[in-house]
Amino acid sequence: MATIAQWDVNNICNLNCKHCRVSEKNDENELSLKQAKELLAQLWYNGITDLNFSGGEPFLREDLFELLKYANKFQSIVITTNGTLLNEETCKKLSKISNVKLSISLDGMEKTHDTFRRKKGTFQKVITALPILKKYHIKYAIKYTLSSETMDDALNVLKLVAKKGAKEFNVRRVILAGNANKEMLLSNEKYINIIKKLINECKKLKINFRTGDPLLIPVFPKLFGIDITDDSMKEIYSGCQAGDEIIYIDYKGNVGACSYIPILADNIKEKSLDDILKNNKLFIQLKQYKDNLKGKCSHCKYRNICGGCRASAFAFKKSLLEEDPLCLIEDII
Repeated sequence: MATIAQWDVNNICNLNCKHCRVSEKNDENELSLKQAKELLAQLWYNGITDLNFSGGEPFLREDLFELLKYANKFQSIVITTNGTLLNEETCKKLSKISNVKLSISLDGMEKTHDTFRRKKGTFQKVITALPILKKYHIKYAIKYTLSSETMDDALNVLKLVAKKGAKEFNVRRVILAGNANKEMLLSNEKYINIIKKLINECKKLKINFRTGDPLLIPVFPKLFGIDITDDSMKEIYSGCQAGDEIIYIDYKGNVGACSYIPILADNIKEKSLDDILKNNKLFIQLKQYKDNLKGKCSHCKYRNICGGCRASAFAFKKSLLEEDPLCLIEDII
């Protein structure tokens, strides 16, 4: 049963990032405050414990703090933000909400980040916000997207944010969705090498390294607390959590499995969340996907602990059950 829900609270943004999964930005048909509260109630009663408020840019939603107040029973709420709107007033208000943590996007040093985000001054706004967050004791993680354009700056950004007080560095290879294209992808060799360097540097700096990429589990099992033996892998179920541990709701109320999978089930305005999660074929299929995988994923010994990224499989092969073409196994054997 899903315990994590990512909800795009809006669809508007003050940036136009090169890799953004949202290719068209507008606020038409956004859930009203009443509908948003009804969604939060349904999430709670369906066993969701952790929320991720994303967008768009969540801090552009005028009633965001009213929604945060209403969601005070949830175990945690992560707000995924570009960090450009984190001023003194906003941080002071955030400091009064105990279950909130920020995930702040930073994808390079100044020139790289501003180019990637397509707006000059965005890097400096994020760096300026970090001391304010520290002042108000607001928890946050730096979210870094590894791409062909941003890879070379990763270590320098890590060292910089460590000096500013960051305690967590969350890394993911760019996913092909929305504006992202294949030219942004790193080769597997480069990807593994930079991840190794970042893990080692995080240890030196005493910063938590995080990643949501299931393909890295067989490569760096200790990072995930997994012992790679035949017996243990039969007992452990991990990897891609789309549609199983994680669900996604877009700004209109459409329910999906992952924000990077462009397949949506039903809308919470028309059906209850409980009905959608139990009866829609998308969720039925993904809850059983590891038994129905195709290609090399179907017979891989790491299938149970990895299973590949379903968004990646769909992006390249137009099927949620196909093998993940970005598999890293060949590069470590």
